[in-house]
Amino acid sequence: MTGVTISIDCCVVGGRPAGIMLGVLRARAGVEPVVLEKHADFLRDFRGATIHSSTLEILRPSPWW
Repeated sequence: MTGVTISIDCCVVGGRPAGIMLGVLRARAGVEPVVLEKHADFLRDFRGATIHSSTLEILRPSPWW
């Protein structure tokens, strides 16, 4: 990518549960995030692979979206 300039407000490095959650929270706050993940799939073991019910409540679509 030579000669290409990209301007962003928020860059989250890592698409594990915490990175994805941060991206969701930034988007809800009106900031358009870019989440970068080096792996093309999620077929490997994660430390944070469990999504708890309280996290699902946060991820539920809200009326202001």
